[in-house]
Amino acid sequence: MKISLKDPVQFRIILMEKGYSQRQFSKEISTSEAYLNQIINLKKHPSPDVAKKITEKLQMEFNGLFIIE
Repeated sequence: MKISLKDPVQFRIILMEKGYSQRQFSKEISTSEAYLNQIINLKKHPSPDVAKKITEKLQMEFNGLFIIE
């Protein structure tokens, strides 16, 4: 099972709308900026725990941000 962002461009827009830079958001979810960048660029797949932190912090539904392959 792999978790991936549905739309990396839309994810960046959501971060901006919520007032986060990638650096700020990575700190909010207790991960490195490099790891978050790799998730956004679809080079890494977030763990279920990290995906949950992202959805909770952004107050969004899992299926609105991610797909499971």
